[in-house]
Amino acid sequence: MCPRRPGRLPCPRPTASFSPSPFWRPPPVLPTTPPLRTHPPMKITVHLIPIPPPHQPDSPDSSAPTDSSEQPPPADHVFHYTTGLKLRQIILSGHIKPSTAGIEPHEKPVAWFSTSDRWEPTATKVPIPGMPGQLITAQIQRGLARIRVPASCAPYGFEDLTRIAGTSHEICRGLLLAGLELGSDPTTWRFTPELVPASFFREVAFLDFQTGTWLAVDLAELATRN
Repeated sequence: MCPRRPGRLPCPRPTASFSPSPFWRPPPVLPTTPPLRTHPPMKITVHLIPIPPPHQPDSPDSSAPTDSSEQPPPADHVFHYTTGLKLRQIILSGHIKPSTAGIEPHEKPVAWFSTSDRWEPTATKVPIPGMPGQLITAQIQRGLARIRVPASCAPYGFEDLTRIAGTSHEICRGLLLAGLELGSDPTTWRFTPELVPASFFREVAFLDFQTGTWLAVDLAELATRN
């Protein structure tokens, strides 16, 4: 303590001295974080744009134009499917004639052909699809036969039936449904309203059920069979 004496100034208070440590460092000054800004909510609009699938050569789009060189060549021949009994009548008459069975009075008869080299299901004479119907038809009609002629002999497709033969749309729908039920492919159907002479016959063959192949026969020999 420092007592006061008369006539003297107050004794100054001692002050503590501080010597910083040589290892002491002032704390770093942290940067001041600016206040966050607030924004109004953002509105996002999404527009969906349809993109067509990539072109695949194995399954081309039917609506897309294609090079004519890529299209399959047209068939150069067609087949008239019939039975053994009917074939003999054709050979004796000398031509394939249009059928008048089941047509309306205003319709033109047509002779039917197919671009397929397989038996045409609509030529089966019983309403039984598949192999059972073919076997029954072959038994009662002396076999299944076909005649190959140039494609020019039957230039019309099923879509031309109304225009060429005058067949009503209702009957066309019935023929289409009946053919599909029997397992036929209407895109292979061809027809003509004209006679097809035997001079256009390129081959006459019978179906061999054991091998599933068509065996060609001689027309002259066929005509002499009983």
